[in-house]
Amino acid sequence: MSISKILLFALIALASTKNVVLIGDSRSVGIGNQVLGFNSGKSSKVGGRPMIISSAAKIFNGHSVKVVAQSGSHFGTFVNTANSVSVGATKVLGSSPSGTAVLLWLGVNNLNADATASYYKSLANKFKKLKFYAISVTGVSVKSTRSNDKIKAFNEKMKTLVKNSGLPNLKYKSILLNDDPTKVAIKDKVVLTIDVSTTDAKGLHYKTEGSKAILNAMLSGI
Repeated sequence: MSISKILLFALIALASTKNVVLIGDSRSVGIGNQVLGFNSGKSSKVGGRPMIISSAAKIFNGHSVKVVAQSGSHFGTFVNTANSVSVGATKVLGSSPSGTAVLLWLGVNNLNADATASYYKSLANKFKKLKFYAISVTGVSVKSTRSNDKIKAFNEKMKTLVKNSGLPNLKYKSILLNDDPTKVAIKDKVVLTIDVSTTDAKGLHYKTEGSKAILNAMLSGI
């Protein structure tokens, strides 16, 4: 095959790639490191917790994915413009091309649906050319301050808040089977069951295959 044909095929593949930005907490850091191969650094401004602010994207299943995430973060972390991850989110979104899909995956560190939805709506209002998806929060395998009942209630309220937002570029996207936080599904087919075999000892973070299944579910149909 000639070099010109190889370059042509590469350009066609690049043109058909969907631009995606994932905004989240430690679970998104996990996706960035385990699945996409980013190396998380440390932020001295927010307690030194692992953080990813990717200026360059990684290709995953036909999607060009950037990640802006920090361990322990929630809506308040991103609302506070003094935080590096907040500044990073604004910069990455501001430079994203029209039509970029933004996956919003916050909540497990603070199950306040009203405040989280308010942050989501502020982004959709500010970046009107981007498509925002409020992703359902997935479950835990060990009950602590977080429980699957609380997570389910958060998701139900978030779905209503997003539906009633009146913003055409903000949608709720469930990656769960029948709203069960422990069953991640694509087109009603379970691709991950969240239990002690698929999470860490705390029951909060997912092993590599779990993170990959979740990312595939997020990207499905967007």
